[in-house]
Amino acid sequence: MHTVTDEMRELAGSYLAEEVFAPKDYNDALHVAVAVLTRQDILLSWNFKHLVNRRRRARVNDVNVVRGAPTRVSPV
Repeated sequence: MHTVTDEMRELAGSYLAEEVFAPKDYNDALHVAVAVLTRQDILLSWNFKHLVNRRRRARVNDVNVVRGAPTRVSPV
């Protein structure tokens, strides 16, 4: 388990600002931000519509590149 940091909240906010996630999906954005910033190799989710989506994963990585965050998290 990881403590949610301001950096994680800011990255989740960037996903919302770039419309990678809708505002109603903030918890999904935060879930991804935590996985990215704690350098998890895999993000396990049952939420296929929101998280396990190739286009969304590419857009998450685009935001991560701009912010200098890690880019490799593979949803399962």
